[in-house]
Amino acid sequence: MSSMEGTQKRVRTPDSTDPIASFMSRRFGLAGGLAWLGFLAVGTLGEQVKTRMEVAAEKAGTVDVADSPAVTLPSGVSYKELRVGGGQQPSKGLLVVLDYIGRADGVEFENTKARGKPIVLLFGGRPFVAGMSPGLEEALKGMKAGGKRIVSVPPELGFGDRGYVMRPTEHVPDKQGLIPPGAQLEYEVELLRVSIPPS
Repeated sequence: MSSMEGTQKRVRTPDSTDPIASFMSRRFGLAGGLAWLGFLAVGTLGEQVKTRMEVAAEKAGTVDVADSPAVTLPSGVSYKELRVGGGQQPSKGLLVVLDYIGRADGVEFENTKARGKPIVLLFGGRPFVAGMSPGLEEALKGMKAGGKRIVSVPPELGFGDRGYVMRPTEHVPDKQGLIPPGAQLEYEVELLRVSIPPS
């Protein structure tokens, strides 16, 4: 073995979380890397401006409603508008943030507002989490972000004959509540935000 083979130099390449920035720096030097970072900063700023404009439009389009009539859907789910939202409607795969007070046969089983921890979920995802039910999901489909409704869900679109036990989670260790079998559910639900989930 020659002394050359034993003492081969290792070429160290910088680790980067952004392969484009690495390529731009190697190809065009420091100026290229900085130009790419500037481009990213402008893109991020543009997203922030867009988000602020969407929030402003949502607030401008949100209207409190007094004495709205109850609406009954063909499934038997009924709701009454308390506030009509001005934001985006939820659809399958979108990220939804909501607050609700849930009652089963008049007994409260969940109150995210009192706890200060809204529910965050992918709309249309299964299995249902955190006291969500098929009936509530159906009522949310017609809402817009910023809206608030009182939703009444019959047992067959709630938790039916099996009922449901709210269990503590890592994020909400004090969660507890019981939905008895065959319970009529009522939700006072506020749709806080609808957005595209982060990739």
